Amino acid sequence: MKNLTGRRPQILEWSRSKWAGLVLVGCVFALAAALSWRRWPDILVDFGIQLYLPWRISQGDVLYRDMMYLTGGPLSQYFNALLFKIFGVSFRTLIFANLTITAGMLVLVYRRFLAAADRLTATVICLAIVLVFAFQHCVPVGNYSYVTPYCHEIFHGLVLSLVVVMWLSDWVEKERIQFAVAAGFGAGLVFLTKPDVFLALIVCVVAAFFVVVFFHRRTGFAAKSLVAFSLSGLVPLLAFFALFLRVEDWRASARSVVSAWVPLWHTSITKDPFYQWCLGLDLPFFNVEKMAAHFIFIVMITAIYALTFRYGVESRFKWVRPSWMVWPLLIAPLLILAVVWNWVDCGRSLPLLGLSACVLLGLSRRKIAAEPAAIFPLFWNVFGLALLAKLGLFPRIWQYGFALAMPAFVGAVYLFVWLLPLLLEQKYRVRSHLFRVTACLVLVTGFVRLFLLSESYYLRKDRPVGGDGDKIMAYGLAVDPFHGTVETAVSWVEKNMPPDATLAVLPEGAMINYLSRRMNPTPHLAWFPPVMAVFGQTNMTAAFERNNPDYVLIIARSASEFGVGFFGYDPRYGMELMRWVEDHYDRVYPPPGPAGKSASQEQSFFELQILKRRPPVLPAGNN
Repeated sequence: MKNLTGRRPQILEWSRSKWAGLVLVGCVFALAAALSWRRWPDILVDFGIQLYLPWRISQGDVLYRDMMYLTGGPLSQYFNALLFKIFGVSFRTLIFANLTITAGMLVLVYRRFLAAADRLTATVICLAIVLVFAFQHCVPVGNYSYVTPYCHEIFHGLVLSLVVVMWLSDWVEKERIQFAVAAGFGAGLVFLTKPDVFLALIVCVVAAFFVVVFFHRRTGFAAKSLVAFSLSGLVPLLAFFALFLRVEDWRASARSVVSAWVPLWHTSITKDPFYQWCLGLDLPFFNVEKMAAHFIFIVMITAIYALTFRYGVESRFKWVRPSWMVWPLLIAPLLILAVVWNWVDCGRSLPLLGLSACVLLGLSRRKIAAEPAAIFPLFWNVFGLALLAKLGLFPRIWQYGFALAMPAFVGAVYLFVWLLPLLLEQKYRVRSHLFRVTACLVLVTGFVRLFLLSESYYLRKDRPVGGDGDKIMAYGLAVDPFHGTVETAVSWVEKNMPPDATLAVLPEGAMINYLSRRMNPTPHLAWFPPVMAVFGQTNMTAAFERNNPDYVLIIARSASEFGVGFFGYDPRYGMELMRWVEDHYDRVYPPPGPAGKSASQEQSFFELQILKRRPPVLPAGNN
C-alpha cells in the first residue's frame, strides 16, 4: 500500500508537467504510424522517382547529368543517397529517416509554442500536425504525407524553413549575430530544395530585419547580421558546386546547383490546365467567394461565442440549475456542427485567418518590442501566409496543402487557442478559459475526422508489392487496376529480363525500375506536359534515341488533367517517341498474335505493354 500511495502523487505531478503534452503527442504519433504502416505511397505516381534517384546516385550516377529532375534541387536526393549508402538501399531506410525528421520537428514546434504560449496551445498544435498533415491521405492518390512525400524537397524544405524561423526569432530576441549566421546557413539549404518554400522563407527573413530596424532601432546590428546571413547562406551552394565540379565543368556544376529554379523561367507551365486548377485560376470568382464565405462564417461563430462567454452570462439562464450546465448547453450546437462540417474544405479561410493573426500581432508594436514571446508566432504566421500563396485562390489542406498549408493551419490554431482568447479577455471581458476549451474541442473534432478519412484510404491498401525492406501495401485490383499493373510488370521483369538489362517505363513508372533494380539509361524518367514544356519534347525524344534501353514498358495512363489523353496518341504527348519505338522494338508482353493475323484484327490497346529492342540489322555479307 505504501508503494501504491507513493506513486499517485508522482503520476499527478507528471501530468502537470510542461512535457506531458509532448508525451501525449508522441503516443498519438506512434499510433498513427502503426495504423498506416507502409501504406503511405502511391505505387505508380511520383514516389517511385523518390526511391529511384537516391538509389542511382548511391551507385555513382550524377543528378542533372545522368538523370534529369524537374521537381527540386539536389539537397534531398543526395541526402537520401547518403542514407542509402550508410543504411542500405530500401524503402525502410526512408521510412525511418522521415519519421525521425518529423518527430524532431514536433519536438521543436512543441518547445517553441510552449515558450510562446502554454502547454495546451503547444499540444493542440502538435496534434494538428500529426493527425491532419504528417500521415495525411485525404485523396485516393498517396504521396501527400511526411513519410512519403511526392517530392522530398517540399518536406525537407518545410522542416528546414521552420528551423530557420526559430533561429530568426532567437536572433531578434537575443540580438546575437550567431543566430543570423545559423539562419543564413539554413536558408542556403532551403534554396537547394524548393523555390516556392525558399521564397516564402525570404518573406519571413525580410519581416525579421524589418522588426530589428524599425521596432528595435538596431540598424547597425541589422546590417552586420545581413552580411553574416548572406555569406553563411552561400556555404551550402558552394559545397554542392564543389560536389558537382568533381565530375562536370564549372558551367554544368553551376547549372546543377540552381536547377530547381529552371521551371520558373517557363511561363507556359502556368497556362497548363492542371496548374490553373491548382492555383484556383480556372474558377477565380468562385474560389474568392468560397474563401470569403468561410471566413465570414468563422468570424460570426467566433463573435457569437465571444459574446456568450462574457462574464455574467449565467444570470441570463436562471432557469438552469446548477449553473455549470450552461456551458455544455451552449457549446452543444457548435460541436454538432463540427461533427457534420466538411473539414476537408477548411483550408479555404486560411489566408484571411493568417492575415488576421499577422495584423493582430503586428498592431501590438510595443508588445513585440517588449515581449519576446510574441516574435516567434509573428514570424511563423508571416512564413505560413507567404507559403500559402503558392496555392493561389484555392487554399487547401489536402494534396499539396499537406506541406504548403501546414504552417498557416498551425497559425490558425494558435489564433483561436491562445491569441484571440487573450485579446478578447483583455478588451471585452470574455472568459478566455471557456473560449479556449470550446475552441480545442471543435478543433480536435476536426482533427479526428480528417484522420479517420485518411484511415479509410489506408484500410483499402491490403495488397503487398515488393518484398523485405521495399514492401509497400497497395490497393487491391478491385480498388485500383493500376496497382495490379505495376505488380504484373515487376513480376514479368524479374522473371524474363536479364539482371543487367536496361528498362525505360513510359510515361511514368520509376517504381518498377526501383523494385526490379533495373536501370533506366535515358535521362528523363517521367513524360508529362509540364516536363516537356521545360526540356522540350524533341530534345527528350532525341535523348531517348541516343540512350535507348533494352526494354520499353508502356503503361496506359491518361493525363487528362493536363489536357491530353493517353501517351503516344497526341502530338503534344509522346507521339513522336512512340513512332520511333514502334520502328525499333517488338512487343513481348502481351505475347503477339499469330503470324498471319493482321494488326487490325489484333487488339491495339493494352493497359501494359513490354517491348524488346530489335537486334541491329547487319549489312549483307557480314557475320
